[in-house]
Amino acid sequence: MSIRVSNRLSAGLAAGLCLSVVAGCNTSSNQTPTAGAVRSSGETAPTDLQLLCASKAAEELKVAGGNVLPVSSMPSGENAYQVNLTFDGGQAVCIIDETGTVQSISPA
Repeated sequence: MSIRVSNRLSAGLAAGLCLSVVAGCNTSSNQTPTAGAVRSSGETAPTDLQLLCASKAAEELKVAGGNVLPVSSMPSGENAYQVNLTFDGGQAVCIIDETGTVQSISPA
């Protein structure tokens, strides 16, 4: 009889352990990013506008190989975004509106 109790106890402990492991994998919580998180700001420019800025900056700044990458973006005034860009040899800032019109590109 003690073997049956021991087996039931072991099975119960194993089931409890499995449930606690599964509960620890919950990814649906509403955790806010910490201050050091990569995207701690709420609003960024849409990807297509960031890439358009990078392309226009490569042309205007005559970047060898055209390798200009957007590294961050944020709202800039009403209906526009500031896109921070990096490339081999420097950085630049692009201001683009929501329609895709580049308003300015300036080396940083």
